Amino acid sequence: MLSAATVMAPAAATQKSSLEVLLETIKKRDEQPKDAPPALPARPTCRGRLPTTRRPSLPAGFKLENDMATVVAMETVPVDKKPDVEKEISGLETKEDKPVKGHIFGTKRKFHNSEVLEESPYVESFHERKGTTVCKDPPSVSSASAKMNGKPACTDVMDYVRQKKLRVWCSSPNAKWELGQIKSISGGDAEILLADGKVLTISPEMLLPANPDVLDGVDDLIQMSYLNEPSVLYNLQLRYSRDLIYTKAGPVLIAVNPLKEVPLYGKTSIMQYKKKTKDDPHVYAVADLAFNEMLRDCINQSIIISGESGAGKTETAKIAMQYLAALGGASGMESEVLQTNVILEALGNAKTSRNDNSSRFGKLIEIYFSETGKMCGAKIQTSVLLEKSRVVQRAQGERSYHIFYQLCSGAPPFLKKKLFLKSANDYNYLKQSNCLRIDGVNDSNKFTALVDALDTIQISKEDQMKLFSMLAAVLWMGNISFSVIDTENHVEVVSNEGLATAAKLLGCTSNQLVTAMSTRKIRAGNDSIIKKLTLPQAIDARDALAKSIYAHLFDWVVEQINHSLGTGRQCTWRSISILDIYGFECFNKNGFEQFCINYANERLQQHFNRHLFKLQQEEYLEDGIDWAPVEFVDNTDCLSLFEKKPLGLLSLLDEESTFPKATDLSFANKLKQQLSGNSCFKGEQEGTFKICHYAGEVTYDTSGFLEKNRDPLHSDSIQLLSSCKCELPKHFASVMVADSQNKSSQSWHSVVDTQKQSVVTKFKVQLFKLMQQLESTTPHFIRCIQPNGKQCPRLFEHDLVLHQLKCCGVLEVVRISRTGYPTRMTHHQFAERYGFLLLRSIASQDPLSVSIAVLQQLNIPPEMYQVGYTKLFFRTGQIAALENAKRKMLHGTLCIQKHFRGLHFRQGYQGLKKGAMTLQSFIRGERARIHFDNVIKRWRAAVLIQKYTRRRIAATKFNDQLKHIILLQSVMRGCLARTKYKCLQNEKESKVSHNKAQGDMRKNISESRVCHEMNGHYPHQPVITELEGRISKAEAALRDKEEENVMLKQQLEQYERKWSEYEAKMKSMEEAWKRQLSSLQLSLVAAKKSLVSDDMATRTARSDFTPAHAQYNSEDTLSTGTHTPEVIESRHHNHHPEAKVSAGNSDRRVNAVNHLEKEFEDRRQVFEDDAGFLVAVKSGQVGSNMNPDEELRKLKDRFATWKKDYKSRLKETKVNLQKVGTHDEKSRKRWWGKKSSK
Repeated sequence: MLSAATVMAPAAATQKSSLEVLLETIKKRDEQPKDAPPALPARPTCRGRLPTTRRPSLPAGFKLENDMATVVAMETVPVDKKPDVEKEISGLETKEDKPVKGHIFGTKRKFHNSEVLEESPYVESFHERKGTTVCKDPPSVSSASAKMNGKPACTDVMDYVRQKKLRVWCSSPNAKWELGQIKSISGGDAEILLADGKVLTISPEMLLPANPDVLDGVDDLIQMSYLNEPSVLYNLQLRYSRDLIYTKAGPVLIAVNPLKEVPLYGKTSIMQYKKKTKDDPHVYAVADLAFNEMLRDCINQSIIISGESGAGKTETAKIAMQYLAALGGASGMESEVLQTNVILEALGNAKTSRNDNSSRFGKLIEIYFSETGKMCGAKIQTSVLLEKSRVVQRAQGERSYHIFYQLCSGAPPFLKKKLFLKSANDYNYLKQSNCLRIDGVNDSNKFTALVDALDTIQISKEDQMKLFSMLAAVLWMGNISFSVIDTENHVEVVSNEGLATAAKLLGCTSNQLVTAMSTRKIRAGNDSIIKKLTLPQAIDARDALAKSIYAHLFDWVVEQINHSLGTGRQCTWRSISILDIYGFECFNKNGFEQFCINYANERLQQHFNRHLFKLQQEEYLEDGIDWAPVEFVDNTDCLSLFEKKPLGLLSLLDEESTFPKATDLSFANKLKQQLSGNSCFKGEQEGTFKICHYAGEVTYDTSGFLEKNRDPLHSDSIQLLSSCKCELPKHFASVMVADSQNKSSQSWHSVVDTQKQSVVTKFKVQLFKLMQQLESTTPHFIRCIQPNGKQCPRLFEHDLVLHQLKCCGVLEVVRISRTGYPTRMTHHQFAERYGFLLLRSIASQDPLSVSIAVLQQLNIPPEMYQVGYTKLFFRTGQIAALENAKRKMLHGTLCIQKHFRGLHFRQGYQGLKKGAMTLQSFIRGERARIHFDNVIKRWRAAVLIQKYTRRRIAATKFNDQLKHIILLQSVMRGCLARTKYKCLQNEKESKVSHNKAQGDMRKNISESRVCHEMNGHYPHQPVITELEGRISKAEAALRDKEEENVMLKQQLEQYERKWSEYEAKMKSMEEAWKRQLSSLQLSLVAAKKSLVSDDMATRTARSDFTPAHAQYNSEDTLSTGTHTPEVIESRHHNHHPEAKVSAGNSDRRVNAVNHLEKEFEDRRQVFEDDAGFLVAVKSGQVGSNMNPDEELRKLKDRFATWKKDYKSRLKETKVNLQKVGTHDEKSRKRWWGKKSSK
């Protein structure tokens, strides 16, 4: 074979083309790094050039040596490690990376024909070729040591690892992979130092190279230096322990179900991916890529979510829809699209033994967008089989569809009364599996959310009532029972609550329902014979009717949703489809449903293989680029087992279903006879068989296969639905007739004969339509992984995860992505899109020359692309670089255009502006002058008006003020006059009364003097004078004290204004003191008045007995002679002891009152001083370390104590004064008594 240089060498006389120059530059890049590890053995070369090194856009450390790809773990970005993750991986050895060579041109390979499927849903874009390199079984250990050119492929890599003593994975005796470091190698044994410190001696053949620790937890498996099973498992487990559940495997996103809430979603994360500020693997990133490719390439996109049951496919689909709704928001449709998930989950999801929210149907949601990227509608296709049998029967521990339990638990009282609803435990269809609740799920709240979603989708309340009525009717049909009436096991329907309620809800009579469930009409010529059904037949008829009603009800709800979401489809431009279908299932007992589900998953896996393995590799070889085919698990044989005619599983099942006397056991025996030679089929005993699926072997039990495939619904049941008064049963019957008839009017009895299409045939047709629709889109794959079979968070079962990774072909995808070219463009497309980037024109303007010139100009490394016959193939990331260069060029062009246009328009604008300003100056000047004249006139008029107006206002205001002043003066003068008049009148009256009192007093005094003179006695004028003086002094002192009290009050008011925060306390204390002082003053005044009255009484008494005494003395004088006044006074006191006692008592009373008055004044002065001191303390002038509140409390206590004591002494004084007054009165009485007795 000629070398690339020989084939492509140009003639010496001709000018070299751009491609030849490129080839020559490639030849010069042959130097290799000195420290690079030994290269893997090369495969045979073919035509085309051979690139040397591979650095950009490949994993760090990935290099080519001796034409072979190998990896050196050197230049990588450190990744945080988590020490608590157990570095122990279980699993089998896997093959090493296949060596890869890259060439621009290569041979156009032809393939030998292998077995091709007779039917295919795809429209082939390439000729089907035979001999494609595939492996029908998963790669085994032998592939790791596959020889190429007589030398093992992994020998050089392991030699390098042993020489450098790098980290390795070693297979321990317990069949688990453990991470360790090579300690030494001697002979045929190697000593490995494990992570826990143990040393393990093992054969070097049991070692696999491990990635350096800086690659632990990388987010893309392509970045791993060594791609083997333990490394992949450890990387996924490490990220899973950090709640990083998403990992890229080339174009495929691996999503490990966290089985708990993780902080990876929400509006903040959506905005980060929308603004490209975050590029970690995520469902958001996949949805964003699909959205951008739809806008860029104008091609419909699809997001295919696959995985086993319980892997989280439904939640992943909802997350993708949330992101697309956020991207295409502001149209009003996004909320309705998201609410469809709630409705479809309630009607189509159920609890299984492996998943609490398992999808029991397949749905493809097409979300439509306008050219501007706004969401304008959606359409839901549920054309893939709905598991109808779950309505009437299921395995123990599982539930029927969520809607039944939500309706029984959350329906409001009025709805329960209208639909005759009871608890879920009262219905046979629900309680048969002994599972009515799901831990952590509130069915009542779910029903409320369902009703809200129906309202959001704009399904009317009337239609909602129809939906709930049909659901209740299905539940009540399960309560219809039968009783055997004869020895032939014929039955009749028991008349019970279930029969009556189901008939009411369906809108038919009980007799009609009994007839449909217990009898059959058989046509015999022109006659009809009514035949009674046996117990199994009656139960099957009842269950068939219930399943049919629910299936058509499900389709009706989907139609309503699509009708609501289709309002904006007239603006549709492109769409993004999201496929959420039931995953691969393998239970202890697998029946007809698992058979169909796994067949659908086989077809999806074929679609996955087709796009990621077959089509890519075939396109590489078709276009002539050099490519080493990557082995992968091809499931063509398994699909052929299902679909081949006439000896495929589906054909044999349809054939057996047409025989009336065929049984499930006869079907199993036929399968053993016809398919025993197929490698994917194994016949078993007792009516079971095994199929070797891509995900493993599954054993199927043929019980119920034929009956479920026939899915019979007799014409009597269809006629029953058509005769119902309710609208929905009639609609269901019309749909059944339309499906059964070929647009021709047939009788009810011929309907059952036209139902020739079995369930699996319908399912196959629907599945093929689905595949054809997906084929017309650009697919994006998300592989969901179930971490464990116990549904427990943070539990990572290596065997289960490894099995799913093998089934998904993840390792093969990574190998193709590492060595492949995921981006491709035709020469014409590339030249048209990027040709303008050339800085100078080239001689040849053909698309290939332009493309090569662009690549050379942008310094795209030759190993980053290959040139095919019709297309250019690029490695990951190269288109991004080209797009970046294009964006920069366009940005620069726009900047130049912007500045040029700006300058041009600025110049024109300046000229126009100058002329406009000149014109405006004249116009504005004239307008300003005219306006100024008008303003002057208006100003003068305004001044004149203001002058007269202000004068009028001022005059009016003055007159009003004058009137008010005169009125106020008259009132004040009148008040002053009246006050003065009253004062003069009171003064006059007081003078009159005073003069009268003085006259009376002088009269009394004169009379007393006369009496005394007549009796020879003289009054004690000094005593009276002294008492009057004391009274006047007391009154003057009292007035002074009152004035001082007024002054003190003023001072207190000033302190209160100055210290507002202390006002409340001081005010209360002052008011208390005022009241107490007033009471004491009143008591003192009362005491004084009493004293004055007593003195007056004493004087009156003296004046009373003085004349008599004088007369007596005169008589005595007459007999004994005359006496001097002193003698008379002494004699008076000697002879009248009562008068003497009275005078002494008067002096004591005066002294007691004076003592109390003096004590009152002293105490008041003390308390006022204390109050002033407290004010000073409060203001901070003195006693900064004292507490004003505490001192105020003490002052109050002292004042209260003194007040109590003073009141008691004042009371005692009053009592004593009263006693003294009583004693004087008694003395006077005694004296008068003595006088009268004489």
